[in-house]
Amino acid sequence: MERDTEQMIKDANEKARIERIAESKVEEEIGDELMPLKNQLASMQSALTQMQSSQQGNMGSSSSNQTMQSSNELLQQMQQFSTEAQQQQQKTFQQLQQSVQQASQMLGNVGQSLQSFNMLNQITQQINQTQQQLQQQQQQGQNQNQGMSGQNQNQSMSGQTDYNNTQSYQ
Repeated sequence: MERDTEQMIKDANEKARIERIAESKVEEEIGDELMPLKNQLASMQSALTQMQSSQQGNMGSSSSNQTMQSSNELLQQMQQFSTEAQQQQQKTFQQLQQSVQQASQMLGNVGQSLQSFNMLNQITQQINQTQQQLQQQQQQGQNQNQGMSGQNQNQSMSGQTDYNNTQSYQ
């Protein structure tokens, strides 16, 4: 019973360890995948800052075409960023699903290993019990043989005494 409790504690600790590993792996993958999007966002912010400063500088002039072109470019960048972010989100979700499936499979394998371990433990216990029973039977057999041997010696001694007594009367 204590072994089962200890094994359950070990299994729970192993499960928690596997979950932490899977979690950190997913976080690392998400960080790697989001880096290009972060860089693109920084370039969009830079473009927006340039556009704002050019608008403030061009307030008095009639360069609205340039401002309109910058606005269109920024809008395209934002649409592209949005599309890439959605694609990245889908990809990250798929990777997360795969990681969860892998962790689930690992836990299933741990469960199967536990069942195998428990079965082997039971078989070992049965073997030990059988060995003890055989040893007890052997000891009982030896004790019986020793008892029979003692009786034979007593009978032999008794027979010898009878023979000696018969010889002395003659």
